[in-house]
Amino acid sequence: MERFATRTRDHFKGNQINIEIKTGLEGLTPARIATLYRRAPLQRPVEDHAALWRMFEQSSLVITAWVQGRLVGLARVLSDGVLNSYICDFAVEPDVQGLGIGRMLLEQVREQYKGTQIYLYDAKTTSRFYARMGFSNLKEGLWKWS
Repeated sequence: MERFATRTRDHFKGNQINIEIKTGLEGLTPARIATLYRRAPLQRPVEDHAALWRMFEQSSLVITAWVQGRLVGLARVLSDGVLNSYICDFAVEPDVQGLGIGRMLLEQVREQYKGTQIYLYDAKTTSRFYARMGFSNLKEGLWKWS
């Protein structure tokens, strides 16, 4: 496990909040992942913990965001490391959205896969976020980060 950074954001419900960004599977469990996916919401096989865990074990990169030991965000990537990288899962807890957690996660993906074409598929509900991050809409739901 590698820790990229610990970030501090002020004024989250009147309190200071420390956001820790990590790589790897340390601290993750299928139950924690399933809870985040249900709350985000992200449609994945959350009832099948074995399948959910295999998805993560076979990923090229997993980056997570934590607040006081609670998983609040993650990005899961499949990549050849040379040409193409695909963000197959990206989720942030609704109660901490707007604090820059999604931006932090995506910046770490970009840093890890600099020089590759980064793609993701997403619903229309968050398309404005991806456009602000610099992604280009290739077609309905498919985005490329250039």
